Amino acid sequence: MPTLPHTGLQTPDQPRYEVTAYRELTLRRGFPFKATLSHGRVTIGSAENHGTGGDTEFVPRKDFNAADFERFADACRLNGRPLSTSLLLDLLVKEYSIARALRAHLRNGRTMVREVTADRTRITANAVMPETAAARKQLLEALGQPLTLGAVTEFWNGSNWEPLTGASDS
Repeated sequence: MPTLPHTGLQTPDQPRYEVTAYRELTLRRGFPFKATLSHGRVTIGSAENHGTGGDTEFVPRKDFNAADFERFADACRLNGRPLSTSLLLDLLVKEYSIARALRAHLRNGRTMVREVTADRTRITANAVMPETAAARKQLLEALGQPLTLGAVTEFWNGSNWEPLTGASDS
């Protein structure tokens, strides 16, 4: 099964359902959102969260068989384990959001930095793209990374996440 690069979510080869649009509101008590889910160019429904602490829900289009998405959700894994449909939807949204932010940063010669531990991954900074091993080391020192003992600090090199330390010159 392919593993998505930003979340580690494992999905079946087919069908490939993904977020293709995202809208979020900022309210005093939460961040409700609606994300469009598609298979290729066909919209299958949406992932919706009311921002009140509840689960994210799949809302299928009337002409889409929701059982197809349920089978997809049952086949997905995180760290080799099954996950809830709500978490799956949240991870698909996160995958989309990170990819979108990375594209914007890369257009400006920048990248994102993340910290990875055994149980958590979090974006910690954005920075100028470190082109050499010396630049990566300098960036790591400037950021004071890793913030968590035992964590690995990585940057997006344009095609995958790469450790800031131990990388060879490009």
